[in-house]
Amino acid sequence: MLLDNFSEEQLKRYEVYRRSALSKPNVKRMVGQILGHPCSHNMSIVVAGFAKVFVGEIVEKALDVRQEWGETGSLSPEHLREAYRRYKKETKLTHNYQKRLFTK
Repeated sequence: MLLDNFSEEQLKRYEVYRRSALSKPNVKRMVGQILGHPCSHNMSIVVAGFAKVFVGEIVEKALDVRQEWGETGSLSPEHLREAYRRYKKETKLTHNYQKRLFTK
């Protein structure tokens, strides 16, 4: 099984990740504010799940960055920024929310 191959540190991180959760009422309120209308309970569960996976991916990338840079200790904002930059590059995530006129 996969868990049998985890190091002690990986197992601890996995247990913390597994037990963590985003507050469903807070997620529901935030999604409602963004969309401009109420968010269903099921939708808040889905969004919270996606957010948890996203945060997990960024933290794992930040740990890789810290190791590549030869640093130890806690993650710093620089590690997280670099991890997010790499994530955007890998997924081609853009923040271009402006409407484009006269384009197909």
